[in-house]
Amino acid sequence: MTIMTTRSNLANRMMLTDTSHDPGPAEATCVFDSLETARTRPLLRAVVAYFSVSQTAVYFDQLKWCMRSLLEIATTEPALWRTDLIIYIENVTIPDLLDLGCSTTPRQNASEPFKCLLVEYERVQDRVLSANATEYERNLHEQMKEYPFIDSIYALVEHASTYSNYDYVVRSDLDVFFPPAFSHWIPPNCAFVTGNGAYSDPYNMEKLAMVANYSGIHFNTTIWNIGSTWIGSPHLIAKVAARTVHWMIHLSKNEFAPKQRTSAWWSMALLWPEWHYGVVLLYGGHLAVNEVLQSGKQHPFLKLDLDHPTTSTANCTLNGPIHLHTYQNHDYFSKYVFSSRLYNETYSLPSVLNSTRCCDYAGYMAADSLNMTCAELKTRLRTAKLS
Repeated sequence: MTIMTTRSNLANRMMLTDTSHDPGPAEATCVFDSLETARTRPLLRAVVAYFSVSQTAVYFDQLKWCMRSLLEIATTEPALWRTDLIIYIENVTIPDLLDLGCSTTPRQNASEPFKCLLVEYERVQDRVLSANATEYERNLHEQMKEYPFIDSIYALVEHASTYSNYDYVVRSDLDVFFPPAFSHWIPPNCAFVTGNGAYSDPYNMEKLAMVANYSGIHFNTTIWNIGSTWIGSPHLIAKVAARTVHWMIHLSKNEFAPKQRTSAWWSMALLWPEWHYGVVLLYGGHLAVNEVLQSGKQHPFLKLDLDHPTTSTANCTLNGPIHLHTYQNHDYFSKYVFSSRLYNETYSLPSVLNSTRCCDYAGYMAADSLNMTCAELKTRLRTAKLS
């Protein structure tokens, strides 16, 4: 790949700097250096995700099946481990979420049962800038106000303290399932782990390499398609999240025309897969991983089978994928077919978990979550470690 080395035609590009959410240099210590050691000690994991109130019906389905899969994890993970859920949301008083046991009270100690923490978050597009707003805040609002996916990452930057006391953080969407392999898994050698995206082609990689070069940051041309699901230490998650937002703003301001930034334009995906504003979140993450981790030179970095499709017939066993993600299609298991309640008409979801196929694991978890009341799911999650 050719990387541009001249900056003469880029002299007018201004780097956007924000230090208000900068956690500092990447940490070097690794508390749990082996799975064997970790299994015998208290260990806290947090799944962090954004919940869109404007799409409550859809997100609530996904939240319930995600929590149902975390119930499965709670019953099989080591006795001293805890895996919590932290939700960033505009309204922390939604009755259905409170009925699930979610609250604004954070974990108090390592022995408490499952916690679902609600953190109040204001969407970027809803913010009203004050007269003394910083340049960064103005740039954030101006560049990202028509990009709804900014909230899924900026919440982690603005509220990094909500997950700082955990050993590992899983940055994820809610339309996911945690399969059996996740119950006994931690990142090898405390690596920062990502899944796979689908945004890299030669043109996009050339563009990202150019931006990295004129910005003076590390860039590895052999690493493509860094996914949106991350697992790592709280410090690194916060650091990479902050730099992702930085690069999203920079790319939006310098590498996309104003018309391309409008939702009416980018939602049509006219240029996909080449340089598409709809995945600027992934472009920003790509640059951030290169900058912060130096693609593994500064801190261990791995791309593993996160975001494994729920349409897969692969085995979801203790040796299988550690994270399942619903894709945007109608193949089994499909979030679209489920949300439309069409499986009862076209395909019966499993009523018992008697298959190891990933698609059936997702189908059963979704169906079982639908059959459970909020109170039942809440009780079972809080008592899972007692059985």
